Amino acid sequence: MRTQLRSDTPLLEFWEATRLSADDARYPDQAEPAAGTEEAIRAALAGVLVRGCGQRTGTVLAKGGNFVQARTTPSAGALYPFEVLVGVSVGERCVTYLYEVDSGQLNPLASAPPVPLAELVAEAGLADAAPAPVHAVVTLVARPWTAMAKYGRRGYLYTYLDIGHAATNLALAARAAGLEAAIHLRFRRQWLTHALGLAGTCREPQAVVTVTVPGPASAGRAAVEPPTGGDGVLTPVWRDRRQAWLEPPGDPERRNFEALRDISLSYAPTAVVRPGQVTSVAEPPVADPSADVALRRSTGGPVAHAALAARRQSAKGFLPAAVSLDQLAGLLDGLDGRLAADFAELAGAGVGVRLVARAVTGIAPGAYAYSVRRHALHPAGGGPVDEEDVLATCQRQDGLRHAGALVLLHTPLRELLREQGRAGLAEVHLHAAAVAQRLCLNAARERVGVTCVGGFDEAYAARLGRLPRDEEVIYLIAVGVADPAARKADRDPVAYSHGRTAAGFI
Repeated sequence: MRTQLRSDTPLLEFWEATRLSADDARYPDQAEPAAGTEEAIRAALAGVLVRGCGQRTGTVLAKGGNFVQARTTPSAGALYPFEVLVGVSVGERCVTYLYEVDSGQLNPLASAPPVPLAELVAEAGLADAAPAPVHAVVTLVARPWTAMAKYGRRGYLYTYLDIGHAATNLALAARAAGLEAAIHLRFRRQWLTHALGLAGTCREPQAVVTVTVPGPASAGRAAVEPPTGGDGVLTPVWRDRRQAWLEPPGDPERRNFEALRDISLSYAPTAVVRPGQVTSVAEPPVADPSADVALRRSTGGPVAHAALAARRQSAKGFLPAAVSLDQLAGLLDGLDGRLAADFAELAGAGVGVRLVARAVTGIAPGAYAYSVRRHALHPAGGGPVDEEDVLATCQRQDGLRHAGALVLLHTPLRELLREQGRAGLAEVHLHAAAVAQRLCLNAARERVGVTCVGGFDEAYAARLGRLPRDEEVIYLIAVGVADPAARKADRDPVAYSHGRTAAGFI
């Protein structure tokens, strides 16, 4: 990977772009920044951003049949209906940058006036459990219309899921870089909306990831390292001369955003709490674990998050072949990993994991409840599962017919909404996305094909998974042997799996 000059002078940038090198070695005049300096923090943060939610090697087919650069997290229809704003200290003030993923640049956001970082953290209610002060504030800002123009009402839920994938991956990337990160959903959204200049733009901050540089490295914690680029990702470049502007909304987008008032957390008061350690998987009630199918633990040793993020990809379809029980065991291993988050007291409201096996060598077809504590599958009933069951569940998406298994992430949603309201809807979707992102990374390690499916028949999926009546499926992940020649039907302008003529707009 080429190393950019740290100067922002356009002439020097042009000169740097014309230089050739036989390898990825740094030029001798470009020394590493001193540890602990603002420049070193920026360098480490750039690596976290690209591995957390940036581009990776390869392209994917997006809406309208266009190919776009692939990213480290999945998105419904490859739309990525959110923007990434990064607040870092520049001297005595905090400057907010727009991470323009497609160009690999971080440019100052024109609408966000400078404010001291400590003031931003305090006024936004980003209470942090870390003893050290926050060094960066990464705000994931949803633009619902990007998804809702294609997916209708359900597109709003996809903003929660897509941002949940990105927030989880950012936190994992920060940890891998020797930093500390906390995910925030309970913050003062209205204050942050105005502080970032988002009022009137039909955008809403849905999640914030605060990043802290810990004290001296100790046993079990890596030292903070700048990105090396050896995994094939394009590390973004910080620029200060050119300001970035957000695309203004049109009238249809304004009407759509106004209709979200009764759903969005942006219009509801939020109780700020301090982060705690949270896991996103709920343990299933099992009376007799003697019937469990024990799963092996991964034995190949840990694989660096950077390598897995760079290899993560969504299968466009599956070949008519079975997956092995060992592959499923590796896929499910480590789902109980904890992250710092400010809704830790809702850990019991995490999602359950139910496996529907169709073609898995080593276990009989049927439904299984996954116990993360015992790392085991508990039979939940059912019998043979055929391709028609998969098609009916996945809204006739033909490329998924050969899926060897379906992973259903479920929760008693109506009870949760009665108790927690809008916050419950947002937080359970982040739980689901956090589990799904770990599944995506594990799939890269196990070399098994997975694809996250947002459009599915919830009632059919619940019956197939033998779920209790009060449990509803939030997210579905199809698992199988990836077919590299498949094309996803949901790349059409109106979502195939949601109906070509009635997407259900608000």
